[in-house]
Amino acid sequence: MDARTILSKVIACLSVLGSLTIAREVLIDKKKRDMVYHRQMLALSLADVTFSIVVFVGGWGASNPGLCKAKAFFSVMSGTPTAMYNTGISVYYFLLICRKLTEQQMRKIQYILLFFPFLWGFGTAMASLFLDLYARGSNGCWINKNPKGCEGDECISGANADLYGFWFVYIPRWVSFCVSFLCMTLVYFNVAKGGEEILEQELPSHPKAAFAAVDEEKEEVEEDENENDAKLKAAKEQELPSRRKAAFAAVDGEKEEVEEDENENDVVQNEHDMLWFLKGGQGQATSASDRARRMAKQAFWYLVTYFNTYFWVTLQQVLKTVGDGSIPYWVRVMVSLTLPSQGIFNCIVYLRPRYLRNREKYPEMSRPAAVFHRDEEDFVLGARQMRSMANLSSNNNTSGHRRQSWVRYPTQWLKTSARAS
Repeated sequence: MDARTILSKVIACLSVLGSLTIAREVLIDKKKRDMVYHRQMLALSLADVTFSIVVFVGGWGASNPGLCKAKAFFSVMSGTPTAMYNTGISVYYFLLICRKLTEQQMRKIQYILLFFPFLWGFGTAMASLFLDLYARGSNGCWINKNPKGCEGDECISGANADLYGFWFVYIPRWVSFCVSFLCMTLVYFNVAKGGEEILEQELPSHPKAAFAAVDEEKEEVEEDENENDAKLKAAKEQELPSRRKAAFAAVDGEKEEVEEDENENDVVQNEHDMLWFLKGGQGQATSASDRARRMAKQAFWYLVTYFNTYFWVTLQQVLKTVGDGSIPYWVRVMVSLTLPSQGIFNCIVYLRPRYLRNREKYPEMSRPAAVFHRDEEDFVLGARQMRSMANLSSNNNTSGHRRQSWVRYPTQWLKTSARAS
């Protein structure tokens, strides 16, 4: 077993671990299980687990025709669906950001996004089995001619195997990539124009919701005051502490500040900022456009992972088909590095929003804890980051407290910081 094979198996194991991490995150959270996006990530992870196991098995048992066909069957059944599930995620983000579909509307098309990739993979795998296309070749057990190098009637099996391989696997993969690229291009320009209004999944803690509740309460108090006579009004004044009115005034001031910030953001967005992707997204950004930018960045990272996974293996197949069948060693190395790696990078991208949010909410939290600590906004796409907690950190540091990493109980750190301030 050479170094390239060992490296491929190690990466496949890490990919399985990453995909199982995503699956666990979805299955243990009821809110995630009910959302189309997280269901797509679960389906993608399960498909990737199957494919990574196939890569890990590699050439073991390839000399046995039955085991070789079984390996090829699961490779075809899971390989193309992983690409299609990636495209489904891009389509989801496109419909959410550009077409402004709600989660309820997404659920009407979720069965297409979830079941079509599986049906395509299973159908093409069964068709290849009935057409006797599976055989051992230079690329292992897959859709190959048998024996290797045969042509026409000399083939025992696998006639037109290369053609079937393109139609069953490579063309669907790259059609999927083109659809993903088109969706992300539209999302990019839509976000650059600043025209996003996410109608679903508004955060419960959104300031506008709080403002509306306070305004409604103010109206009720004012109506009571107008309806009562002067004597009852005086009694009402005694019942309503002055600090309540002060709270209303403070909220009004905060409301004006938020509206001014949103107006400034609208001015900047209307300038068609085409470099928005390179700018940071920290702070208490709660507007729809800020959330759309964070979701768009997340979708782009999935696209990069998709491209990284399938580019080199497609190049290998093209060189094998149009050339003399020889494949440069460096291309084989890149295939070994990238083909089984999707689960790793998908896990990193999936956990990225949580990590960024926790690092900003709890600056004293360790980096590993920031990856695995779930909060109340964990299931929300584009959930805002909360810079306000950073002020507690600065107060804590200036009071001479030693820096600590609260891995399991970040609320304890908050209480300690509050007492110190």
